[in-house]
Amino acid sequence: MAAQSDHMSQDIFPPRVRRWLFTTNHKEVGILYLVTALFFFVAAGLLALTMRTQLSVPDNNVLNEGLYNQFVTVHGLLMIFWVLSPFAFGFANYIIPLQIGARDLAFPRLNAMSYWFYLFSGVAIIMSFIFGAPDLGWTLYSPQTAFQFTPTIGLNVGAAALILITVSITMSSVNFLVTMFKMRAPGMKLRNVPVFPWAILVTIFMMLYAFPSFLAAVLLLYVDRAFGTFYFSSIQGGALLWDNVFWFFGHPEVYIVLFPAIGLIADVIPTFTRRPLYGSKYVIGSMIAAAVISFIVWGHHMFVTGIGLTSTKLYTVTTIAVSLPFDVMVIAMIETLIKARIKLKAAALFALGAIALFVIGGITGVYLASVALDHALRGTYFVVAHFHYIMVGGSIMGLIAGLYYWFPKITGRMYNETVAKIHFVVSFIGFNILYFPMFLLLDMPRRIQTYAPDTGWGPLNSLATLGGFIFGGAQVLLFLNLFLSQRRGPPSGPNPWDGWTLEWSLPSPVPAHDFDTIPTIAEDGTYRFGNGSNYPNGSAHLEHSKVGNGLSYSHLEGMSPWPIVMAFAAFLFFLGLSIGQPTSPNPVSFKPFWPLIADGAILGVISLYGYSREKFSVHEESRVESWPFREVPNVKLGIWTFLGAEVIFFGVLIGAYFFVRTNSATWPGVGELFSIRNGFAMTLVLLTSSLTAIMALASAKIGSRNGLIAGLLATFGLGASFLYIKATEWIELGTHGVFNVANGLPATSYFITTGTHGVHVVAGMCMTVYLLVNTVRGRYIKGDYHAIEHFGLYWHFVDIVWVFLFPLFYLI
Repeated sequence: MAAQSDHMSQDIFPPRVRRWLFTTNHKEVGILYLVTALFFFVAAGLLALTMRTQLSVPDNNVLNEGLYNQFVTVHGLLMIFWVLSPFAFGFANYIIPLQIGARDLAFPRLNAMSYWFYLFSGVAIIMSFIFGAPDLGWTLYSPQTAFQFTPTIGLNVGAAALILITVSITMSSVNFLVTMFKMRAPGMKLRNVPVFPWAILVTIFMMLYAFPSFLAAVLLLYVDRAFGTFYFSSIQGGALLWDNVFWFFGHPEVYIVLFPAIGLIADVIPTFTRRPLYGSKYVIGSMIAAAVISFIVWGHHMFVTGIGLTSTKLYTVTTIAVSLPFDVMVIAMIETLIKARIKLKAAALFALGAIALFVIGGITGVYLASVALDHALRGTYFVVAHFHYIMVGGSIMGLIAGLYYWFPKITGRMYNETVAKIHFVVSFIGFNILYFPMFLLLDMPRRIQTYAPDTGWGPLNSLATLGGFIFGGAQVLLFLNLFLSQRRGPPSGPNPWDGWTLEWSLPSPVPAHDFDTIPTIAEDGTYRFGNGSNYPNGSAHLEHSKVGNGLSYSHLEGMSPWPIVMAFAAFLFFLGLSIGQPTSPNPVSFKPFWPLIADGAILGVISLYGYSREKFSVHEESRVESWPFREVPNVKLGIWTFLGAEVIFFGVLIGAYFFVRTNSATWPGVGELFSIRNGFAMTLVLLTSSLTAIMALASAKIGSRNGLIAGLLATFGLGASFLYIKATEWIELGTHGVFNVANGLPATSYFITTGTHGVHVVAGMCMTVYLLVNTVRGRYIKGDYHAIEHFGLYWHFVDIVWVFLFPLFYLI
């Protein structure tokens, strides 16, 4: 199948196109991320300039109110989800394996798949304009998301896009975490890892805790709109439930998009000052501290919602506390600069500019820790200015520094330094003309489409619009400079900046296999590359491993069509779920577009089959630095990481259940709505299935093929029995009219939570079928039982989740 698919792809696509569509090489995937993020940056920028044109003078009519709100919303969503983090992870894909001495990420095909999910999710959010794009602001506050306030299906398409981008981020996070813990070069202790990889590692941990919460929130929102459930349209849930779930993700997200830029700046400044970063260990420790504190700050976004006095005091303290680690980071960078003879190249200029703008944004953010000031400023352009000084001033300017810093490494050519410096000067001036006047618009509400002449806001808005066009025009210099330089620029050589990190030891551009030999790192930080027969200072480049076409290539030069096919299948499936038309007005429900759903499902099954059958092997180096997971295989660590994210996901669903239940005056009694007998039967069945999964693993370990087949068949049969009992219970509840206003919230929480769990059971049964097919073909009984063990981890997790759901819905 794999060989056939490769021959088909050769017939359809020319070699250059096929290379970029089917690549699994971390450097090429990184370039795809960078180019795509810059495209979305331009798209978001054009939306912003159009908005600024609308606000440049009073009573303007360039955009009507509805279209203006759509532009505001999609601009914010694009920048937050499709520009800032993907821009940073483009660098992470390309650079981090080089900086830690690895030849690729741990799971190359998963890495490619994460990119294609990202791309198609971006296509979906832009397509939402066709159906009436979301117009609520990027925070998507409830109850405006209810169908009676937002009847267009563009919000459904936007929710589907957010689900796809969250899946992409989860795949990428798992991949990077396993790579950075399991694939560091020999001798590269965590204390020797540069600051940029550390920043990405901290960011990954934050993503694994924050984005499952967001995924749960978007799922609840989507089901409310698509099927008429009541989580966010009820008084018991509504705005406060959305605020808590969203901002538990939303405030850490500020640091998720900021930390990579800080880590990048921490690499750039030492290079151009010729001095090590002052207090680098304290910088890393401060990032970890800020990451932890960021998860207990979300309530400061809710000061105006009427939360209790005790909560208000707590969130005031944590809001101030989270700023302290950033003080340490800024002081460390300033100390590095003191008395240094800095080379003011473009990368250094953008790094310094980012620090200055971030300081302004940080100082103005401290004001919002005050409850009184927050009440006065929350809905004004002061917050817009503060937010953009952090997000654009700190993050985008820092990432542009990285673009200039690593451009010679990626392309092997130098850019035009004079044009790059002009780009910085014009960008810095334009940025401050654009955003600083907004600090002075203390009484202008944000998200308004126009204003009257007598408000006095016209001159400052005109000035800000002028700054917007200056800043936007400056980026044209960036694109022209880089485009022309990658074609005609002078050769850069391997290390044009005399950089100290490991990527600068390699040729520019970096060869497909990265390292001829994996280096070792001495105690003093010296890099060594061995060439002896036993490779005492590094392991040799693995020249050959099998890929899908059966030919002998390095996997780093191999290709796989299945990541893009699988991502496209998911795109079609969610698009079909999203663009259906309303079928019932009370409660609102949608009829999905079944042809697209069927196409996506069929293509998904085909891609899963092709992915599983493809002979794509990844060489795991044996002599690597992998503390603290030295004895844990890569795949097993990846599964544990994924299950950790799943814990947060189900935790938020259960937390939403508790939120609406504790805020409800009445709730059905035990056994009144849901049958205890059915719940007990399903619990018994699932717990038994865990036992049969253990028996299957034990049979595989002792080489018993029949025992393994029997264990897997029993597990599959018990899973099917669970789903049968669940389906009959759902049908019975539906025929008895349980889904009515009186039982709306109990039914909503029950159907969504147990339905999500049921989807996980179905996924586990699909895994069982795959394992059974391979077992019949003779696999898993000759010591290669790890796939059975990995399936068991997932299946036991699904069973444990039900152990929590059973008492919640049936016994309490």
